[in-house]
Amino acid sequence: MLRAPRPRPNLEVLDDRLVPSATVLDLTTAGATASAPSGAIVQQTDAQPTGTGFIRSFVRLQGASSGGGTEQGYNTDGRALQFDENKSPQFTRSLTLDQVPIVNVNGVSYRQFLLDINQKASSPLLSLDEARIFLGGTGNLTGYDTTAKTLAGQSSELVFDLDTNGDVSVLLNYNLNHGSGSGDMFLLVPNANFANADPKSFVYLYSKFGGLQGASANSGFEEWAVKSTPPPVLPPTGSLSGSVVVFDETNPNGVSGIAGVAVHLRGTDLNGDTVVLDAVTDDNGNYTFTNVPMGTYTLTEDMPDGVTLSETAGSLGGTIDSQTDGSICDIKFLDPNNLNGDGYVFVNASK
Repeated sequence: MLRAPRPRPNLEVLDDRLVPSATVLDLTTAGATASAPSGAIVQQTDAQPTGTGFIRSFVRLQGASSGGGTEQGYNTDGRALQFDENKSPQFTRSLTLDQVPIVNVNGVSYRQFLLDINQKASSPLLSLDEARIFLGGTGNLTGYDTTAKTLAGQSSELVFDLDTNGDVSVLLNYNLNHGSGSGDMFLLVPNANFANADPKSFVYLYSKFGGLQGASANSGFEEWAVKSTPPPVLPPTGSLSGSVVVFDETNPNGVSGIAGVAVHLRGTDLNGDTVVLDAVTDDNGNYTFTNVPMGTYTLTEDMPDGVTLSETAGSLGGTIDSQTDGSICDIKFLDPNNLNGDGYVFVNASK
């Protein structure tokens, strides 16, 4: 009895199953910029001025020298350090929120962080694969959990994650800016992420590099910094002087000075700040205001017993207020080459 041939099993051809990869923000060309799903912006940047007064470095990572192709770490004053951080407090240290500058892009405010990378010129690509920012009440927190992605348990608050709304890597090219300390990328984090935060809160930035194929860490350190905020430029200052006098027939000049009279200078400087300065006349009736910033002012006296008969606007000009005794208005300190006025005189009928 012949048996029918057994049917051959059908083999299903399976398509290649690709593991979902990160969204790659490509900053490998000069001037490139990209937006992350988290709301952050990354920008390739030209070389930035470095050194005291220009930037404040707060964490330095170097894992490749110990045999790794990836490296990770975060800034803190705490010791011992956990990952690939440089142990010197000069390079790995605390940072407060008020030290992170705010910049404006298209009407939106961001906190600006500067990244400097170092790679071999022959293999210049490096990926930034993780970046998270935490706020804490002290500057020495430690204990980053790579699984839970938390820092020091409940002692810190996560305020930014580059991977929010999707896994993200940033691809960087060391050859665009040669040399360490020059800066390669700005990370701009929406300032809204720090809403209601104490300006003196401590900022912790955890980052991990070298995870993409062909973009592993292979040379010197990677370093995060912030640009130092220069002190406000104060307007130049000058002086204003004059006298308070009374008619005196016994004096050859016809007048004599009145001692102990309060004189007031009020106005607004070029920064829009209110200026309040007071002086008192000396034994000869003279007064002087020093450290008067550039701006526009009104000069008044507290009249002694009697009546102010007249006022004289001095060398910087001014307007006599005919409606108010003892007032000289609209004195302008606006010429930086001429900020020393004199000859502002109040003449009174009696002491």
